[in-house]
Amino acid sequence: MKEGAYKTIVLGFGLLLFIVVALWLYSRYSEIRTAAIERKKAETAAYIKSRVSAMVDPAVFGGGDFIRQRQVFQSFFDTIRSRQLAGIKVWNRDMTVLWSNLGELTGQRFPENRQVRRALDGEVEFGMGRQKTKHFTGRQLHELSYTFVPISDAKGNIVGVVEVYQPTLSLHEEIGSEFQQAALPVGTFMFIGYGMLVLLLHMLMAPKNLAVGENPI
Repeated sequence: MKEGAYKTIVLGFGLLLFIVVALWLYSRYSEIRTAAIERKKAETAAYIKSRVSAMVDPAVFGGGDFIRQRQVFQSFFDTIRSRQLAGIKVWNRDMTVLWSNLGELTGQRFPENRQVRRALDGEVEFGMGRQKTKHFTGRQLHELSYTFVPISDAKGNIVGVVEVYQPTLSLHEEIGSEFQQAALPVGTFMFIGYGMLVLLLHMLMAPKNLAVGENPI
């Protein structure tokens, strides 16, 4: 086998192996990310629903007593606030913000908000994006997740939505850890497989090189 052909085979196989592994890793990363987000949605929705059920009268969402609403939702937020929960907005069925720790939004109506509208239809909505976190906490957070949790009364009727803002650091760490566990064995296999090909082709070339070379004795 000529040296040029040897190099072509090695490089060609290496490129093909890299593309296949890269596509698999991309697909696996997408699966891991989707699964982690779905878990985050479910955990956040379950937690918020349980806390609202224990602390907030569903009638508050539809009442017109703004002073009581502010007191109830302020107390609710003070109770659940933590390093893993940066802020909330409370919406009624009219898509009006009843209360938020973003004080300037309270009382404003946003009928164009599709995520709130879908949450009012019973869907838990989730997203991630950069926010001006100085309004939420004193910590500088580069990115927050936002989960729209539909809230129901005792009869199962949706009375409003609680929008929850959370730091995404732990979510990204979870995704990264799971992806690393999946990628490490594949990367090792790729390295070993490519090394074995190089060694095999080198061994196949060796007899020809000795045949055309000078006798070392």
